[in-house]
Amino acid sequence: MSCIVVGASVVFPDKKAASSFLSGRSLKKPCAQIHCELEDGHERIIWIPVRVARLYLKNCPVLPCEWDEYRATVLVLERRCALTMVIEMLSRRDHATGEVRDKLERYGFSLSAIDYAIDRATSLHYLNERRFCVYFIEERKRRGWGQRKIENELKRRHVSIDEIPGYPEEYFAVEDDLERATALLSKRSVPETRSFEKLVRFLMGKGYSYAIAADAAKARIDDEIN
Repeated sequence: MSCIVVGASVVFPDKKAASSFLSGRSLKKPCAQIHCELEDGHERIIWIPVRVARLYLKNCPVLPCEWDEYRATVLVLERRCALTMVIEMLSRRDHATGEVRDKLERYGFSLSAIDYAIDRATSLHYLNERRFCVYFIEERKRRGWGQRKIENELKRRHVSIDEIPGYPEEYFAVEDDLERATALLSKRSVPETRSFEKLVRFLMGKGYSYAIAADAAKARIDDEIN
């Protein structure tokens, strides 16, 4: 027997829950609820992101209608909002696909809506994992980061290092790494005590290997002496 939706009302989360998310105390943004009244007297609840609920209020399905039809209408609105949110994110800066997925999950979007938004944004070339990785790596290298720190940050953004075409050979070379490490140390004074140890530790903190850090530290100390 099919379910007929005869009434529906939207309940938004309270302001206290919303402020908890904005302050960072909550990892997930509180969702709104659609309370659906069925013909047989039962009730079903659909949890949706707040921005979807606002769009729903402007595009309420005509009732009564079949539950499957009603649910499909809400999903279309959710997918629309998810894609809009992705485009807004990418208009500010490039993102890794994993970052986008993580943020949409935090805002309460369903897996179906997230997959749709990511697939659509990718097909429209708004979202491009390789483009993001190339820019991210080169930009961090300009900041003086070493390979290990860059890799750790990419992993934090849910990027699989093994899936980056040509990585690491096309992005890192010993000579270039040593040049960047040496440039970093040229801006620092040489410590009076345990200078080698402290300079090496500084560079390793920036993501350079011990071998690169040691060579750059020796060169900086020699330059200071001479």
